[in-house]
Amino acid sequence: MIRQYRADIDGLRTVAVLPVVVFHLGTALFSGGFVGVDIFFVISGFLITQTLLGEQGRWGEALLDFYKRRVKRIFPALFVLYLCVMIAACAMLMSDQASTVARSILASILFVSNILFYTQSGYFDGDLDSNPLLHTWSLSVEEQFYIFFPLLIFFTRSWSATHRRQLVWALTLASFVASQWMVARDASAAFYLIPFRTWELALGSLLATGAIPGPRKQWQAEAGAVIGLALIGWAVLFYNKGTTFPGASALPPCIGAALVILCGMGWRTLAGRLLSLPPMRFIGLISYSLYLWHWPIIVFYRQIDSRLDNVERAGLLAASILAATLSWAFVEKPFRRSSRLVSRAVVTRGAAAMASCGLGVVALAVLSNFLYPISARARGVLSYGEKTGRTEMMRTGTCFLTSRNQLSDYDFGTCMVAAHDKPRVLVVGDSHAAHLWYGLDRALPDMHVLQATASGCKPLLHSRGDMRCLTLMDRLFTQYLQKVRPDVVILSARWLDKDVPQVAETVRSIRRTVSHVLVSGPIVEYDEALPRILARNIDQAEPVDGHRQKQIARVDAQLADAMKRAEIPYFSMYHALCAPQCRLWVTPGVPVQFDYGHLTQQGSVLVARAMASAVRAEAAGQTPAARTAATR
Repeated sequence: MIRQYRADIDGLRTVAVLPVVVFHLGTALFSGGFVGVDIFFVISGFLITQTLLGEQGRWGEALLDFYKRRVKRIFPALFVLYLCVMIAACAMLMSDQASTVARSILASILFVSNILFYTQSGYFDGDLDSNPLLHTWSLSVEEQFYIFFPLLIFFTRSWSATHRRQLVWALTLASFVASQWMVARDASAAFYLIPFRTWELALGSLLATGAIPGPRKQWQAEAGAVIGLALIGWAVLFYNKGTTFPGASALPPCIGAALVILCGMGWRTLAGRLLSLPPMRFIGLISYSLYLWHWPIIVFYRQIDSRLDNVERAGLLAASILAATLSWAFVEKPFRRSSRLVSRAVVTRGAAAMASCGLGVVALAVLSNFLYPISARARGVLSYGEKTGRTEMMRTGTCFLTSRNQLSDYDFGTCMVAAHDKPRVLVVGDSHAAHLWYGLDRALPDMHVLQATASGCKPLLHSRGDMRCLTLMDRLFTQYLQKVRPDVVILSARWLDKDVPQVAETVRSIRRTVSHVLVSGPIVEYDEALPRILARNIDQAEPVDGHRQKQIARVDAQLADAMKRAEIPYFSMYHALCAPQCRLWVTPGVPVQFDYGHLTQQGSVLVARAMASAVRAEAAGQTPAARTAATR
């Protein structure tokens, strides 16, 4: 297949990159904007395979020529970004954060940042939100694909076209099946790691090898392109952070992208003409630089003002497009057009640039640590932001399931069964329920504290989430409560205002089986980890109050009012910590929370002691007035 320029593919890049940028700006407009990366994977697989099939000469020379093209396409803008991000990190972040950024850059230089981020957190978990290099995980996935796939193409040159297509089909199907299998067991692995993403790139390769037959008539091409855009639009508009992804959920945007590409091969469609319009083409041309620059710009701006309004979002979008345009015009284009060096020299200089950039960011990290050391007191506070102890506190992987667990990991005997010698209190919900268990277990020695919790899993009758959440809640509501009948059920979650009506409905349903139910409200939240804010307050006298999320108080008030009208006992977590003034420390040097909102062990005990009287009042079956008094 001879590779020809296709303006509609540049337009398709626009369809891919803009939803990603808007999603990262934190708007509800494109709640599934993250699928833009999947569209890029399909496009990359198609174009790269076309390039590989067009390479001539011995396989060694052809491989070098291929990597020469990749180096000139990817390295210049990426390395400029690395240096700018590292300089900004040293200027705006604490020195330990600058060191973290340096490690991320090194991982990205070596094309393993996806593996690094997989070991640290899930994409939607929030722990990595402040890392300006988080988005480079997708570049590492592509580069890993570029390592093994060219070898597969070149070593099968002697094969017939049919056999080669069958091989790519087998690779695609195997990776897809693995992705669907893994997403139910470890969603983070399915999201970040190359074995479970290969099928998306290979889908583009199938198009390039002619393994998928194209339309034979104009109307078929027109219809296919429209359906493709509709599939992409549906995923962008209706997916959200709670969507189980990737796996089968990645099929609509990937098939949509494949249809647009396929129907534009030999046919000029209305969709293709729209995608080829100059504005669409322009954004597509700068899409690589736009993808590179938008996330660091957003992350560093949030260091100044974390509460983005729509005017600020529009300004950040404009700044990202401006930075991308400059990068494309003065970095990307000049390097891509230069052709004086032979392939071996370009690849060698690319490797030297990798080494030089790596040494540069390490030197900047060391310099930042020397110029801006962290005091011992601040470092002690920061230690509470580390993950040490969280697993034991929440009983992660046993009684609290994360995206890396499956339902079979849940230990029913340990988490949900207890003798009848003491009242049994069952805590149900997401991570904002799991962080209560430690404190309640110590604040209520005269009771058995049981636990049914999973990340992102709200204890609602019509909850949304992945299968482990839905199955756990279904078993709880339809089987466990009727069979075991605990004395008190505590519902706790990271409630939103839209959850308020469903909470009352859920409690009414539970009360048909269990008489005593206590709803625990949303906890105070911050725009970043509280230990980080407190450490900056210690070393830089930065105020804390401006980092508090104001909408939590509104949700707490709405939920409290709704529960009062429904005569449902309610414990205000927000009131417990923020009346009359928000509490930051349990004891000197020990923060209440270890991240944006989850309690430390000491904080869990602090809150549980305040909650204990409400739990005991509910277990004793006191009147609504007495229960309400106990919760305040």
